[in-house]
Amino acid sequence: MRCDYCQKVSDELPYKCKFCGGTFCSDHRLPENHDCIGLESYKDVKHEEFRGGVVRAAKEYDAKVKAYAGRGPDFRKLALYAVVLIIIAFIVYYLAKFLM
Repeated sequence: MRCDYCQKVSDELPYKCKFCGGTFCSDHRLPENHDCIGLESYKDVKHEEFRGGVVRAAKEYDAKVKAYAGRGPDFRKLALYAVVLIIIAFIVYYLAKFLM
């Protein structure tokens, strides 16, 4: 097997680049290491696909945040106050019961 980048002959398994189709040695198997010509076009396509998904997900997230914006923290505060009040009431009740 001969590396398409450095022309080194090697007995190890060949590495085939999925972006440009070239055959490379272990030193040049990564697209960044053999100046891959197909990598930029792949990045452009993937970037466009990814960006579309992120925009859609961000819009869905914003819609969910707006739906729950009115009742989130206020309900939690009220529930916390209720639990604290119940605990204080039990403490006062048991202290009054044992002290009398």
